[in-house]
Amino acid sequence: MRNRLVVAAIVLAAAVASATVALAARTGSGDHVDVTLDWTPNPDHVGLYYAQQTGLFAKAGLDVAIHAPSDPTAPLKLVGAGRSDFAVSYEQELFFAAAKQLPVVAVAALVPHPLNSFMSIDPNVHTLADLRGKTIGITGVPSDDATLKSAGLAGKAKVVTVGYNLLPALLSHRVDAVLGVYRNVEGVQLQLRGLHPTIVPVDHAGVPTYDELVLVANEKRLADPAYRAEAQRFVTAFLAGTAAARSHPAKALSVLKKVTASDAKFLGLATPLTLRLLAGPHGVGCVNVAEWQRFGNWMKARGLLKHRVVAARVVTTRFLPRRCR
Repeated sequence: MRNRLVVAAIVLAAAVASATVALAARTGSGDHVDVTLDWTPNPDHVGLYYAQQTGLFAKAGLDVAIHAPSDPTAPLKLVGAGRSDFAVSYEQELFFAAAKQLPVVAVAALVPHPLNSFMSIDPNVHTLADLRGKTIGITGVPSDDATLKSAGLAGKAKVVTVGYNLLPALLSHRVDAVLGVYRNVEGVQLQLRGLHPTIVPVDHAGVPTYDELVLVANEKRLADPAYRAEAQRFVTAFLAGTAAARSHPAKALSVLKKVTASDAKFLGLATPLTLRLLAGPHGVGCVNVAEWQRFGNWMKARGLLKHRVVAARVVTTRFLPRRCR
């Protein structure tokens, strides 16, 4: 889960939520669909906005409204309660939701690669091994300890809890490295400062690969043929939007400039980097149930889950093309 859920960001998300609805104006025709994001609009969401802004959702008979959450912990709850048709969330959160009996299931991947990373601007740090004996800043969430153990750094480095002030702690040299930052966000922000960070995604640090962001549907509602058909049309149009955005990066950047409040220089660097991360080995949108199971087993082994969760309970490939299976 995105570790930067600072109070200020939550307030910002609430402030921009209504503006986001206006920016992401509904198409005005077709079945109305509400989608709740995990965060404020950013390059991770380009497939959704591209499909909306270029009429792909409308061609699928869908009138899609995209909302930023006033509370970043709410998207799964909204889908589970039937108050939002679909949402964007994190693979890890789907396993936690299953443990709480929340009726949600991942139906496609937005970002099929881990974004969470170790990051350092120390010129003497080039690998994880270089962090031994160094100071690492973390937010303090349980997954931090699990990741440090998998990276072989638990007990080998000094760990300092800095809350959500990861980048300030790194820039002020209070710590030598941080864990909990995204390679396509903070990595870009550091580059814009003229720095050359060493970035190690967590799947290169002993953590099984996983899908950072996924599209989520209501599992119980999928028994309804109308919602099931709507989910199929929604996923298909989203995949088309993501593929088109990757094929037309200039158009994708133009779309994002209309729907986000991000700095143009940041978008100029973050968008092409993110577009490259939107496809896995079998193309855009694909999820791999076996990989989900490995990640769920890792969560259980590291104490993040009390009981093993069967991946097939929290992810499905039924709405994805044959190439994904």
